[in-house]
Amino acid sequence: MDHIKQRLGALERSRLLGLLCQLINELTIRSRFYYDQPDAADRMRETNEAIHRVSGHTRDLTNADEPFTASRADSIGEALKLLPPSALNRLFNFTT
Repeated sequence: MDHIKQRLGALERSRLLGLLCQLINELTIRSRFYYDQPDAADRMRETNEAIHRVSGHTRDLTNADEPFTASRADSIGEALKLLPPSALNRLFNFTT
């Protein structure tokens, strides 16, 4: 996960913000998968918490003076862990 944190930290602010918006979108897609699953409430709660954190980082980072800290990278990294590899590929292709 350290390589992902490094990739996040190396992005220009506008690309980072775009990635965070796309991450929120990917998380909503993940949540929809669980609608009819037996553990739907737990998985949807987990996803909702990740969306809450990522949207807060997105809001805060729209201020150019707000630093992209290691704790933000850790939090975003935790949200990224919820996604399948195909979604991660879409996200990081979005930034290139």
